[in-house]
Amino acid sequence: MYKFYTDSMLGKLARFLRFLGYDTLYRSKESIDEMLEESFQSKRILISQSQKVILLSEKKKTQSIHLTSTDISSQLQEIRESLGLSIIFPPETMRCSVCNGNLSFKEKQELLDRIPEGTAKHYDEFWECDSCAKIFWLGSHWEDIKRVIEEIK
Repeated sequence: MYKFYTDSMLGKLARFLRFLGYDTLYRSKESIDEMLEESFQSKRILISQSQKVILLSEKKKTQSIHLTSTDISSQLQEIRESLGLSIIFPPETMRCSVCNGNLSFKEKQELLDRIPEGTAKHYDEFWECDSCAKIFWLGSHWEDIKRVIEEIK
C-alpha cells in the first residue's frame, strides 16, 4: 500500500487520499527540508505542485509526483496514472481526514452522547478515529467523494 506526503498546497488532496484509505501526511508547519527528510525516511511518495520541491526531492532520491492539475479529480487521475493507484470507494480501511489516524467502526449506542441528535436519527454507521477521537458517518460529504471518484473512473 502506498504512503504519501502532500505539500502544503494540497490539503484537499490529502483528505481525499485519506478517505480512500491511504496513509497520507500533509505539510502544514514543517519546512520543505523536514518534509523531504520525512518522505525519505518513511519511504513516502512526495506529492507537490512545486517544481522546486520536486527537484529537491529528486536530489534527495525521494520518489515524487509533480501534479499539474488544480482540481481534485484531475489530481487523483494524475496520481492514478503515475502509480497505477487503485481507487476503491469505500475502501476496506479508512483513515481520519483530520489527523490521518485509523478509523474503527463503532456501534451507534456507544456514541449517542457524542453525536448530534439529528445525526443519530438519520445515520446508523459510525467510525471513530483511534488517534484524535473524531467521529465520522456517511453524511452528504460522502456523496461528493463518490461523485469525484466516478469522474475519474
